[in-house]
Amino acid sequence: MRCPWFRRKKKSQPGPAIGAHSATGTAKVRTEPVVAPPPASVPTDTAVIALANEVCAQFARAEVARALAEHSTSHAEHATLTERAARFDALVDERWRELVKAIRAGLPRAVHVERFMPVRPLTNGHVELHVHDTSDRRLVVLLTGAQALAVGAHLTANGAVSLDRIGQKLDPGLPYVKAAPPFAPPGAAA
Repeated sequence: MRCPWFRRKKKSQPGPAIGAHSATGTAKVRTEPVVAPPPASVPTDTAVIALANEVCAQFARAEVARALAEHSTSHAEHATLTERAARFDALVDERWRELVKAIRAGLPRAVHVERFMPVRPLTNGHVELHVHDTSDRRLVVLLTGAQALAVGAHLTANGAVSLDRIGQKLDPGLPYVKAAPPFAPPGAAA
């Protein structure tokens, strides 16, 4: 396969009105880059943590300056501390952008929620439940957050009852609940 810029040129007759020439600056020149740009360097984990620490430190300094400005005794002191807080906020914004770039450089480009996950939380507060019926057909059940919690509680309770019926006791894994009014056996003193 030949690239378009390696086409053979037709032979033309020599003469003054032949067309463009590279020496005159009128010839068509290939504009695409010859060498691909180098890949963005991936920052190390320590560099990302250092950036995160710096963002946190600058944010804390800005908060302290704002708190001190609230308790200042003069207008000049208030103005100085407010200006200092604004400087720290600008540093936070700058370092935050660098941190986001560093994190994005270290992550794969196409990160999506996997479609095979049996339970998928959605951004609108709903939950998708991916199941198969007895004929092995895929079904997707859309639940609200409250419905998903209720289904989860019922599945947990049914699982506990099933395990209890086959002889596996869950008592050792559960925290101790002392006898209280809702848990007191009938006839026991509260």
